[in-house]
Amino acid sequence: MTPEKSLLLLSLLALLVLGLSQRSLAESQEEKFRRQHVDSDNKGETGKKYCNRMMPKRGMTKGKCKPVNTFVHESYQKIQDICHEASTPCANPNMHNCHKSSHPLRITKCRLTGGSKPGKCKYQGTKVKQQVTVACGGKPLKPIHLDPPK
Repeated sequence: MTPEKSLLLLSLLALLVLGLSQRSLAESQEEKFRRQHVDSDNKGETGKKYCNRMMPKRGMTKGKCKPVNTFVHESYQKIQDICHEASTPCANPNMHNCHKSSHPLRITKCRLTGGSKPGKCKYQGTKVKQQVTVACGGKPLKPIHLDPPK
């Protein structure tokens, strides 16, 4: 094999490895949903203390402060089961295949109240029980988006 062919082969191999590693590092929609919205371990912590701890812990203050986020305090299986409830329109026109929970779930709504730079994000949390709407995708169906509760 000529040196040029060897170099070409090594270059192609390096590109293949790089492409595969980037793909494996990318977060799937389901993984992002779980990171941003599922907190079944919450032991009753509420309010701004909870949101000011969880928002950075879950990566939602990197680069900018996420203005609103909702955490669902139920098992992932219970949230996934919503994908088999009756269909409902999605609040986000870019999302499809939404389903509304048939029963209220325990949630905490986090809303940005001050600071807009990473490290200075300040949140207020409201803990409530209410129905939630999720967009589902994949086979089997998995939650991939949570419509912000009203």
